[in-house]
Amino acid sequence: ITTGLGGTGMGTEGWKKSRANIAELPPDQFVSNVLFPRSNVDPEVRHALTFRRSISRWTHEVSEGRKELAVCSGEDTNSPMYNATMEEGALVYMDNIIQRTLLPEMQDEAVNAVIHFLERHDAFDPIANDVFTRYPHHTVQVEAEMSVACQALYTSTRPIFMALHRLPKGGDMYLSLVTMLEHAMLTFLSRMKQRISDLCHSKAAFSLLEDQRGNPTPLSQFMERRNGFTLLQRIYSDEDDVDDTTGAVEPTTTRGVGGIHPLAPSESDTSPRKMGLNGKLSGADGRGAFEREVAQLDVLCRFKEPLQFERSTLCTDEEHMKAACLANSLLRVASLLDGQLRSRAGGWEKSSKIKAIRDLQSAIKTIRYHGLRVAKFCRMEMLMQTAKRMSEICASSVLQAEDAIRLPSCVNNLGEYLTASSDTLREAGGNAIAAYSFSSLEQYIPFYLMHAARIVAGGSKTVTMNGIESLDRTGSVLYRDLKGATSFENSFWDEE
Repeated sequence: ITTGLGGTGMGTEGWKKSRANIAELPPDQFVSNVLFPRSNVDPEVRHALTFRRSISRWTHEVSEGRKELAVCSGEDTNSPMYNATMEEGALVYMDNIIQRTLLPEMQDEAVNAVIHFLERHDAFDPIANDVFTRYPHHTVQVEAEMSVACQALYTSTRPIFMALHRLPKGGDMYLSLVTMLEHAMLTFLSRMKQRISDLCHSKAAFSLLEDQRGNPTPLSQFMERRNGFTLLQRIYSDEDDVDDTTGAVEPTTTRGVGGIHPLAPSESDTSPRKMGLNGKLSGADGRGAFEREVAQLDVLCRFKEPLQFERSTLCTDEEHMKAACLANSLLRVASLLDGQLRSRAGGWEKSSKIKAIRDLQSAIKTIRYHGLRVAKFCRMEMLMQTAKRMSEICASSVLQAEDAIRLPSCVNNLGEYLTASSDTLREAGGNAIAAYSFSSLEQYIPFYLMHAARIVAGGSKTVTMNGIESLDRTGSVLYRDLKGATSFENSFWDEE
């Protein structure tokens, strides 16, 4: 007893009885009067997990010592007298406390707390962030908070994940904890899928990414081959867990589709802010990747007149914010849960042979998969909103103006939209989701502009020199607006 107390750093000052009397104390009195006399916390049942590993090691050492004594004394280790125990062992006593008292409490907290927050009307809505009020500088690093449902899932299941690493793998208590986690995950997944359905399924952007059966379209697959998608995965997960899907992309060239130069800064311009990743975060995509995307976007990239969408098929600013928050929350909570599942001894690989652990890992990957789905939806919505506004250039009357050079009203409208969307997306979903939503716009904006110029040149209305100068200035103005909207940490440009 003296050695054990000294090992835990807890003394027995104020306790006047002899060591023999201390050893005979009931467990509850021993804990409250000897084990925790100098601690700043009250004894709780959760402390059983803290001491179980030490007790298990001590029990094993005692058993090995008895075997050595039996060998030295010639005692028969198979005799009933050797194996008979007069009282309940410490480890058995501790396991009974864990199984009868602790596990029910943890189950109630993990399941009921998650259900309670999932039933809130704002379970997946963005949480107000006053960072733009406190720090008006546009380039401030924004750490968006997870939705209350994702926070509840993480905080409620974290004690169970910690308990997994303190119990013997494969035992009844271990499998019971895994079952609790799986139940909480499945409850969360069911509400999460319903939220995604309500938010995205009626939108035109989502119909371009998935068919009616929920299978990804070729466009969705090509989006996953862009560098922006790979960078997004690396931000929310360990770099070793992300396959470099851009390795098979065709070599980079300096021209885009149809020989159009992308909007890239000049040599004398300042470089965009980037986050360090292996020393550098590069956003250069291969020429083939952009061409494959454009080939799947006939509705957006081959307009002959201003694009018309039903208002219900495009996201409002509030819906776009909710989608960004949902994507960020799902990706962050999946990363946090995966980190909790990995043990300190080297990861979940040592427990991967247990079917329950594989099912739990699959549930975490499902959460991450849906987070990436919503992130792609945010990017596609940004492309559609940009294409809709730029298609209005075709019908602008300033291209036939003879008295002065004016910019089409849709250009200023698009610039204001990019700036406002940058702030709202960063506030709701953080810098990573905002950066991915704006990725490749430096390629699509000049492509849309050149396409509009071709339509205007082939139209029945004559374009004046002032109109030509207006188109030329439109590219410069949109470049300036896009650069201003993406001048924050984690943003990336295709500069090649």
